Amino acid sequence: MIVVAILLFEQGTQVLTPLAGLTGLSSHYTTETVILAPTLYSVPASNYSFVSEDLHSGSQVVGLLQVAEGLEVAFYVMNEGNFSLWRTGHPSVLVLAEPIAVSYNFTLSPSVTGTYYFVFANQDNSPRTIIFSLNSTQTVTVLSPLLQYASFELLFLGAVLSFLGLRGGKKKAKPSPMVKSGWKCKFCGALNEEHRVFCVKCDRSKS
Repeated sequence: MIVVAILLFEQGTQVLTPLAGLTGLSSHYTTETVILAPTLYSVPASNYSFVSEDLHSGSQVVGLLQVAEGLEVAFYVMNEGNFSLWRTGHPSVLVLAEPIAVSYNFTLSPSVTGTYYFVFANQDNSPRTIIFSLNSTQTVTVLSPLLQYASFELLFLGAVLSFLGLRGGKKKAKPSPMVKSGWKCKFCGALNEEHRVFCVKCDRSKS
């Protein structure tokens, strides 16, 4: 039990999250972090604009693209390497593509940590004005206090059980038989009963 407590101290009680989920000893809530607040961008006629952001793998990113006056743009998301290919006219792999975006909500989960490019392509001969925003959402699991302090509880319980085990394991010394009257050995000092001729301890004669 003490060993388990030490492991929890080292690794953190988050290793108990699967157990907490099975036993109902955890709660969940979603946090949202602003990556890019709603920002106004201008996209030139027959050209494109872009925004780049560093994203982490495993995160969930939600975004909103709104084109002014109900007009449209093409919207693409790609990583850094594919963006370099795309802007030079070479074939590229897109993480997300929306050829006709007017008011567009999207969600993506990057598979690799890195810089991602959000491209607004305007194929019309008049400029476009857009509003673009990005947020990151994350689900947080909170353990019950019963599990949050499990390492301390196990350590205390283990210490108590170990103490009781040590006390229970000690053998009580057998009391030496009481000798009401007798003689004391002049060699070893042991007390002997009167009728004994030889010492019970060193086996020497009393005379």
